[in-house]
Amino acid sequence: MKFGKRIILINSLIISLLTVIIVVAATVAVTQVLHVNLRDSLIDTVSSRAAVISEAGGAVPNDFDYNVGGVYLSVYLSDGTLKNGSFPGEVDLPIRQGIVTSARIGGRQYYVYDFAVSLAGRDPIFLRGIVETSYGTWSAVVISFTVLACALAAAGIVLNLLSVRRAVKPIEVMRREVNAITESGDISRRLTKGQDSELAKLADDYNFMLDSLEAMFRNQERFTSDVAHELRTPITVLLSESEYALTDTQDLAEKDASLAVIRRQSARLKAITDSLLEFTRFANRLHIERSPVDLSAVTEEFLADYAFPETTALHTEIEEGVVADAEITLYERILQNLVDNAVKYGKAGGNVTVGLKNEDGRARLTVRDDGIGMSEEALSHAFDRFYRAEASRSQKGLGLGLSLVREIVRLFEAEIRISSTLGEGTAVTVIFPPLST
Repeated sequence: MKFGKRIILINSLIISLLTVIIVVAATVAVTQVLHVNLRDSLIDTVSSRAAVISEAGGAVPNDFDYNVGGVYLSVYLSDGTLKNGSFPGEVDLPIRQGIVTSARIGGRQYYVYDFAVSLAGRDPIFLRGIVETSYGTWSAVVISFTVLACALAAAGIVLNLLSVRRAVKPIEVMRREVNAITESGDISRRLTKGQDSELAKLADDYNFMLDSLEAMFRNQERFTSDVAHELRTPITVLLSESEYALTDTQDLAEKDASLAVIRRQSARLKAITDSLLEFTRFANRLHIERSPVDLSAVTEEFLADYAFPETTALHTEIEEGVVADAEITLYERILQNLVDNAVKYGKAGGNVTVGLKNEDGRARLTVRDDGIGMSEEALSHAFDRFYRAEASRSQKGLGLGLSLVREIVRLFEAEIRISSTLGEGTAVTVIFPPLST
């Protein structure tokens, strides 16, 4: 059963159940009220008419009304002898002073009430009142109420049907749109946002998921294309040089030259595959084991062992005792890539500055150069895989360095920021999270 129909059925059952409960409760309440009012009316009528007899000294006036508002009245002597009265049928009931009793007379149900009229110096006489416990009025009230309750219940079910259909309609539209996207495979399509705030939020969340999937697929396509592009050149050279070396017309020196080219291109292929494997290894990891690491000591040791070109001047601004939750090998990989980039894209006779300090309880590593820098367009793609700005295409590299750094930074749950000015240099800052307690 569809969701909308299930909601309609459940709500209809609830409305029907509530209607039955209300009708039953109202019936019980009306019955109780009717009987209480009937008994009170009987007592009041008998008492008031007894007062008339008492005022007359025990004599029943000639104009005495023996039927008042449906109450049958009759007068009995103290010994139970009937003196006069009005009766609904044959009545043979003992006198019961001051008690309302129920009796069945002529197949109908009645209330009977006897009231003693005290007389000075004489035996009392009794005034009996009998009233039918008629359900006519009660039945009319209950039937009217039941009809009204059923009408309201029917109206409620109809309104429930219309409201649920209206509420479910945008969900159905959304479902059709999702199916259309699934069947077409076109993840560039998006869901239409309705006026309902909750459904609009759901559509936003789904569209955000589609945005993420589309970006992931586009990145995957670009990654595949970039890998193919990077591999195509050395493979083409390998094939051409192999074919050239296999010809009989070449002398030994030429064959050796072709083998040297093949060796260089094979080494390049190995470097490419090693970089790709390393990047994939980090990109597919969700978390790593971290522990407090003295970044100051590790950084000093790394820079002491790094082979800087003679034309590059190193400047350090490293505070002592800067500690962060990290992993030494991966931290050194961050340093390796950032310093490599600073040296690679720095100018001849330029400067590379490595800074490390503790700021607001967070370790901040900054690697800065005064080299070629990047344009705003290049800066927006700095962390993209295989991206190399036009100004840096003459440099060797795959364009995976900053992408790899970003993945390691993600595993450290840290932040990475980059700023650059074309022709003036670039600065990359890694901000580590506070030490865990």
